[in-house]
Amino acid sequence: MQKINVKPGAKIEDYKAYGSLYSSVLDFLDQAQEPIKNLQGRTIWMINSTAIGGGVAEMLPSQMRILRELGVSIEWLVIEAKENAFFDITKRIHNAIHGSGNAIFTKEDREIYERVNRNNLSKALELIQDGDIVVVHDPQPMPLAAMIKKEKKVSIIWRCHIGLEEDTDITDAVWEFLKPYTNDYDHFVFSLPSYVPKPLKKKTSIIPPAIDPLSHKNRELQLHKCIGILYQSGVLDDHKAILYHRYNHLVRKVMPDGSFDVLDADVNLDLIYRPIITEISRWDRLKGFKELMDAFIKMKMDNRKNGDPESLDYKRIEMTLLVMGGPDPAFVSDDPEGQEVLQELTEAYKKVDQSMQNDIAILLLPLDNPKENALIVNALQRSSSIIVQNSIQEGFGLTATEAMWKRKPVLVSGAAGLKFQVVHNKTGQINEDPTDIDKLAKTMEYMLNHPKQRDRWGFNGQLRVIQNFTLFSQLIAWLEVLAANKV
Repeated sequence: MQKINVKPGAKIEDYKAYGSLYSSVLDFLDQAQEPIKNLQGRTIWMINSTAIGGGVAEMLPSQMRILRELGVSIEWLVIEAKENAFFDITKRIHNAIHGSGNAIFTKEDREIYERVNRNNLSKALELIQDGDIVVVHDPQPMPLAAMIKKEKKVSIIWRCHIGLEEDTDITDAVWEFLKPYTNDYDHFVFSLPSYVPKPLKKKTSIIPPAIDPLSHKNRELQLHKCIGILYQSGVLDDHKAILYHRYNHLVRKVMPDGSFDVLDADVNLDLIYRPIITEISRWDRLKGFKELMDAFIKMKMDNRKNGDPESLDYKRIEMTLLVMGGPDPAFVSDDPEGQEVLQELTEAYKKVDQSMQNDIAILLLPLDNPKENALIVNALQRSSSIIVQNSIQEGFGLTATEAMWKRKPVLVSGAAGLKFQVVHNKTGQINEDPTDIDKLAKTMEYMLNHPKQRDRWGFNGQLRVIQNFTLFSQLIAWLEVLAANKV
């Protein structure tokens, strides 16, 4: 287990300087006073499974900086694991909570699951003191609660970031597997009411995830800065002048033969000159990448078959580029399923007609530098005409939140977390069934060919994020839960 150092970042005054955030900050400061008084003299310990990548690792630093500025003692621990079998088990747990896979877990699975957590225990016990509050995030470190409570008098909360709207045999089975660990938690936090297992409802609070508007992934990028990042990262190759040098590791692209390579003048995407549909997520079957690519191809083929080559609508669809981005596998060693999914997508791309391959870009984003990775995502989103999250299942979907904050129209599936955020026809479009290729193709075509509505959806989307999904609304909810669950 390692303790994570959170680097300096935006301060409360920086957020107040933005007119759109000013009233949210003032409301937060007013409501935070009482719970913060109740937390004096104790430390909040956040425990999760990774310091880089994923929503938890993205949200924690900003939350911690704000709380520390207000005098709250808060620290971050990350469990360590070297056994591939552990990651296989936790991935299967993750999928099963989403209703995917078979949810068959053996006695050996439980032994590995608990052993890895027990190996992380000694460091936790060195740091955590009686009276502190521990927040454990997601299934990976879940067994730690009972182990810590045997040695320390603390309050422990489990924060689950994933879920499924309805109960199935698979979700019932995985919650049965996790049941022995739930008994040792004093309270639970879920993203949506429909995600909460029935036995936990009386001890649960609902806190939707939120974004930091001033993080590298969400901060404003002026046009020259946005284009500069795309050049620095290797997404763009043509340039006249550039302020900064290129990054040490460039974005790679899946090539027509299935290999991975950096872009150059021969495979230039002309990214800043075309309408762009973008989805950026980890490589996961539940993210609906393959279905999105199939729908994009269908949209193009239908346009060529039925459209008027002289019309603006025809030309717009013909020019559109699909960008699908995810982690470069060269930087991810603990996600064999992700590499499997990327390989499946690559094989499907190799079979695409050559005339269409140039309109589809599968981009592998380097993860060696979290700031650079966040800026690449930011620049790609800001360059896009439409941002898609075609998830078959989704815990919440901060990619949609990020897009709306950037005033980008969103096209999302009917997955619970996405449907909770997006208001159909007001902040974007909801295509209920992410596997309905025909409907998805028609929705993309409609959005592309209604630019004024896209502008309206983007404007409304940013307003919805300001009102509901910034870190200030999330933090006040957290402070109230923490203060109510102190020992």
